[in-house]
Amino acid sequence: MPTTKNCPACGKPAGTNSTCLSCRDAAARELAANARDVTRDSIEERSSRVARFLERPPWWARAAPKGIFPRLRLFWMLATDFVKGRYKESTWRAFATVAAAATYVLAPLDLIPDLIPAVGWADDLLVLAIAWRLARRELLRYCEWKGLSPAHFGLGEDPSPRIP
Repeated sequence: MPTTKNCPACGKPAGTNSTCLSCRDAAARELAANARDVTRDSIEERSSRVARFLERPPWWARAAPKGIFPRLRLFWMLATDFVKGRYKESTWRAFATVAAAATYVLAPLDLIPDLIPAVGWADDLLVLAIAWRLARRELLRYCEWKGLSPAHFGLGEDPSPRIP
């Protein structure tokens, strides 16, 4: 078991006290020792890895829902405007529902254990479908309020009739 040295200036473990100059120096030395140099060869090697990734993405990248990142960015914009008080047409219920759905899907305990193939994911998919329907409605309303095109974020047009 490695032992940590205490800083001679503050007495705390070395590199852990941001107000101590000696600790900051120790942390900087540790980072410098662990950092890899960026060279022309490493950049070329990494760019070839990126090119291979883009030519043939691994299964997990191909399985990601299409257009998830623009939708997450739009949801972040909505949340920011709501929290800052600029957008008042949404409710905390929408944010709580999305957060609860994400927590349920990511939590190890489910109604049907995820270890059972296909069937174990059914409850997760149901929760996601319900949360997505509510979130999509909120995102479409936000796009209308902000003057944004829903198609730009992969939402298309709202198929459900508007309730005044």
